[in-house]
Amino acid sequence: MRQFGALRKTRKRKPERFEELLKAVFARQSRLKKMTEFDFKIFCRDVDTRDDSFLDRLFEAGCDDATVLFKDGYVCLDFSRESEDAENAVISAIRDVEKAGIGGSVERVEPEDVASLSEIAKRVKVTRASLQKYARGESKVGRDFPAPVQNISASRRELFSTAEVMNWMLLKRKTDIPGHTLELCRVIAKTNLALMFSRARHDDDISRLIARLSAPGSVETTRLNRV
Repeated sequence: MRQFGALRKTRKRKPERFEELLKAVFARQSRLKKMTEFDFKIFCRDVDTRDDSFLDRLFEAGCDDATVLFKDGYVCLDFSRESEDAENAVISAIRDVEKAGIGGSVERVEPEDVASLSEIAKRVKVTRASLQKYARGESKVGRDFPAPVQNISASRRELFSTAEVMNWMLLKRKTDIPGHTLELCRVIAKTNLALMFSRARHDDDISRLIARLSAPGSVETTRLNRV
C-alpha cells in the first residue's frame, strides 16, 4: 500500500522526475534479481559456549542465515547467504561473526580448495572414475588436466586445487555446475590465505622468516630474479 501511495503522489511531479523514479525502481529490482545464494561454512575456535547467549549474539549480529554446529572442537556456522557476489557473501559473514563478540576467532572457511579427487567429484557432480581417468591422462581430453598441488606420501594420495579442476571442467564442458560455484571456491581459497597471513603477523618467528626470505640475496629472491 505504501508503494501505491508513493506513486499517486508522483503524478503531479514533472514527467522527467517521474521517469527518474521509475529508473530507480527498475534498477533496484535488477539488483535484487542478481542476488545469488552462496553456501559455505565458517569455523571458529576458542568460542565461549558455556551458555547459549552466544547464539543470541550471533543472531543479533546478522548471522540469522546460518545454522550453528559443533564439530571437532570448533563452532561451525553453516551459511546460506544471499549476495551480489561470492566475495561480499563470505567477507560480510566473517564480519558479522566477529561483530557478534563471541570470544573466539575465525579459523577458516570451508569447503577448502585443496581436496582429493573423490571430494572434488562430488562438488563438480561427476563420477570419481571419470576424474581419475582425466588425471591419469587416459583420455585425450585430459592431457592438460591440472597437476596435483600436494602429495600425501603415507597414503600415496594426491590432492588437487578444486578451483583449478572446476575451471578445467567448465572449459571442457564436462560439468554443468553454475559459474558462481567456481567463483565461491576461488574466494574461499583466497580468504583462507588472508586469514592465515593475518594470524601470521602476530607470530614473531614467522615474521622473522618472512623478513629473511624477502631480504636481498635470499634463496627466494635469487630464484625470482632469475626468472
